[in-house]
Amino acid sequence: GEVITHLNDVADYINAVQPDILLLQEVDTESKRSGYLDQVQWLLDHTHFNYGAYASMWQAQFIPSDGLGRVDAGNAILSRWEITEAERIQLPLRTDQDGLTQYFYLRRNILKTKIDVPNQDFYAVCTHTTAFATDDTKQKHVETFEQILNDLNIGGSAFIAGGDLNSVP
Repeated sequence: GEVITHLNDVADYINAVQPDILLLQEVDTESKRSGYLDQVQWLLDHTHFNYGAYASMWQAQFIPSDGLGRVDAGNAILSRWEITEAERIQLPLRTDQDGLTQYFYLRRNILKTKIDVPNQDFYAVCTHTTAFATDDTKQKHVETFEQILNDLNIGGSAFIAGGDLNSVP
């Protein structure tokens, strides 16, 4: 009920704005908290988007805390044009956690897609960097993101990039 209500609101907004490409973070595909609904497929079915790519950030059969249970959540890119390549680039893990916490913790990533935009070598890049790390993980995440964008720029490719950088501008 509640999950579908919120997704309907999101789909209504997407359908009103009609973006060509959409970068999403914290999308659930098989999580207890969202009724095991594949939100990527649901959005593809209920919006004008034809193509999607997904990169899991948090995947576990069972998360013991807060009654979370099964989780599969991550970054997604939706496009009106065909996504011809999708790459999940692993970001460094936090070093300020004990082994057990890290085992159940987020595997943050960058989702890099090549999109068949007419007459254009085009990429969309989406990330969700660490929020609470007390070590240098945040800096490593932002530097990795910047390096990927620099490589695209040097290669002469057009791109859009974004995400949840968990930082003050």
